[in-house]
Amino acid sequence: MEFYVDVQTLHDTNMTVIKDEKNQPVYILIGRRGIANDGFFLHTISGNELGEIRQRTVSVNPRFDLLIGGEKVASIKKMFGVWREFIFVSDLNWMVIGNMLANQYHIYHGMKTVTTIASVGTASETILKLDIANPRDVVPGLLVAALLDRWRQANLANPLVRHDVGISYGL
Repeated sequence: MEFYVDVQTLHDTNMTVIKDEKNQPVYILIGRRGIANDGFFLHTISGNELGEIRQRTVSVNPRFDLLIGGEKVASIKKMFGVWREFIFVSDLNWMVIGNMLANQYHIYHGMKTVTTIASVGTASETILKLDIANPRDVVPGLLVAALLDRWRQANLANPLVRHDVGISYGL
C-alpha cells in the first residue's frame, strides 16, 4: 500500500491529509510542537483517533512513545551512526536506517522491510511516499515517518549550524 504525506502543509498548519495511491484522502495527521510536548496524532477521515506519538523526555536526543488505541506499543530514540542515522523502535523491533538530508529511510523488522520512505514529486521534496506492505504497520509507519520528518526539519533549521554571512576578515 502506498501513502502520500504533504509534509510542507504539516509544517505550515500542523495538519495534513494523507492520501492513498488513488489520491483519495484516508487519514488526517495533526502535529503538536513544543519543547516538551512534541507529537503527532493520526485520525481517520471521520475523526476517530488511531494512534499518537508523544515526546516523553527532553534532551538532545529525546525519547518518544508510540501509542495505538491509547496503549503504548513502542518507544523511539535516535542514535547517530557514522554515515547514516539509526533509529530503534523498541517493542516493535523496528530498525530505521536512512539519510535525513536525502529524506529517505528504510524500516526493517529483522531482515524484512516494513516500510520505505522517500521524498517524491516536487523539487522542494515536500511530499513523502510511504510504501507499507502489511496493513497492521500502517498506523505506526505513518507516525514514525512524521517524526522522522520533524527531526529532519529540526536538523535543517538548527541555529547552531555555522552559516556563511559574507563577512571577510581580509584573509
